[in-house]
Amino acid sequence: MSWSDATVVVLPLDALGGAGWADAGLGAAGVMSDAGRDEVRRDVPLAGPELVERFRRVRRAAVGVAGGVPASVTVVVSPGQGPRQLPMLRHAASVAGLGVVDVLSVPVAVGWHLLAGGVWLAVGASVLVLTMDGGCAATVLRRTAEGFEVVASVDAGTVAAELADGVAASGDVLVREVARRAMVGAQVPSGMFDLVCAVGPDVGAGVGRQLAQVCGVEPMLVAEPELAPVLGAVQRGPAAGWRGRPAGGGVGWRDMAGVVLPALASLGLFAQFVAGGQRYGPREKLESGFLLAPWGVLAFAAVFGLVALAGGLLLAADRYRLADEPGAGGLRWVRGRLEAVALVGAAAGAAVLAAVYALMAASFFDLDIGGLLRWSVLPVLPAAVALAAVAVVMWRQAVPPAGSWVDWLRFPLFAVVTAGVGAALIGWDETGVPSLVQPLAWQLYQWMPGGPLTVIGPVGRLGGGLVGVAVALLVVRRPLLRLVLGLPLAVLVAVVLSWRVTGTVAVGFAFAVAVWWAVRAVVPVLRPLLLRPAPAADGRVAPAVAGDDPQRGPYAGSPAGFPAGARPDADRGGWDGDGAGPR
Repeated sequence: MSWSDATVVVLPLDALGGAGWADAGLGAAGVMSDAGRDEVRRDVPLAGPELVERFRRVRRAAVGVAGGVPASVTVVVSPGQGPRQLPMLRHAASVAGLGVVDVLSVPVAVGWHLLAGGVWLAVGASVLVLTMDGGCAATVLRRTAEGFEVVASVDAGTVAAELADGVAASGDVLVREVARRAMVGAQVPSGMFDLVCAVGPDVGAGVGRQLAQVCGVEPMLVAEPELAPVLGAVQRGPAAGWRGRPAGGGVGWRDMAGVVLPALASLGLFAQFVAGGQRYGPREKLESGFLLAPWGVLAFAAVFGLVALAGGLLLAADRYRLADEPGAGGLRWVRGRLEAVALVGAAAGAAVLAAVYALMAASFFDLDIGGLLRWSVLPVLPAAVALAAVAVVMWRQAVPPAGSWVDWLRFPLFAVVTAGVGAALIGWDETGVPSLVQPLAWQLYQWMPGGPLTVIGPVGRLGGGLVGVAVALLVVRRPLLRLVLGLPLAVLVAVVLSWRVTGTVAVGFAFAVAVWWAVRAVVPVLRPLLLRPAPAADGRVAPAVAGDDPQRGPYAGSPAGFPAGARPDADRGGWDGDGAGPR
């Protein structure tokens, strides 16, 4: 079961009818519920009524757990399924109330699972997938621009019939012969495969050695190989298109607001810095004057410029991506790399924009540019480096952890609003610009009168509290943690704020922005490694035990963009609504 934020719950067999599933040779099933949710399951040929009943169990499980009927259905079938079984399968799913289903073979689903786990497979790469689920079948796939195509497939039933009875009883010989015939059929010589792997509940430690002898390539270990086909079907996405983004590259209001609001905040704060600054000393003389200005406001303006550039260029790259049609799913790596280039451009452009701000201010005030560069360029550099790290991860892992990279990297709008208003209030307390804040200042002075000689009054302290709230919104994601951290941080900043500390507050916000982007770079890389289950005594990756939450199942919290090993326990929770952090 997978949501649009990439959380996956694999339903155990007992939740889908108990031992009857295992007796029928059925594997685990997963569903994506309502409004872009997808249902995935594995099956074997059954009689019509029996197959309809199996699908009805899946549908009831989906409604019971997700609260709605699946919007799209993908059925994962074994490589031995022929064209005679597929019409019966589709008809049974339709009778069970699942609608029109998309059919995906196990090897192709495994290919999508490997891509989602970060395995790089260039167009034209050859992959051999050995499926062991009550039988044995070897399939050779070729990576295409749209996904994968089956080049050759050999089933153990055909091979065993041609071998002697004594030889057929040896599983190792059967594995080698099936893989060898698949290689011959695909005309791929030994040692020329880009990747070899084995999946299924019957995969043992000796299978890898047999494949290495025949294929000349060391097989890749797939975590929880019995779940790889089901997870791969979810990671491929529903047949109607890539999850989380509308077809054709539509841009929502949140995306536009994520660009317009930071841009307005950047320009407005820079205008406040220029209008509120006071230059002392003669102009156009050898003796340089000095500037009394809200330097923290200049740092805020540069940071908001970086946020606006990152959001704008990312949307521009995403806007011209290929339409999300069913056949274009394999070209997502192209879009991912275009968006990575856009982020690198945003990081470099933010440094240039900060330098332009410093140059314009130096020309306006007739001052040396060194001090202005220190307050405009330096605060942006940590966030720019973190943004470049996100671009590197995006280049190497083209499939995003959420519905799209735009969803994963959407900057929190409320943090932009609170930090922008807070910076403007601090700047007003230092300069008196703009005069529109005067009515608010008069009212605040009635409630909280300040000292007669203090520069920072109630207005500035209110602004400092808003900046503290913005930092809490960026650092943590859970509402309770935001409340626990935001209130003390807002009070602390409001109390200690003084004229000489305003620049420090701005730099602290810049570091919080850098941390926000750094988390978006680190999570896709480290989460699969940190949550990978420990290997069992026989060397296989042991599946997790059932959790305590019967509604979520034993495999709650596994992001669909990550390998099967990236699966926390049920008590670790899922991901929040926009796929941006743990819940």
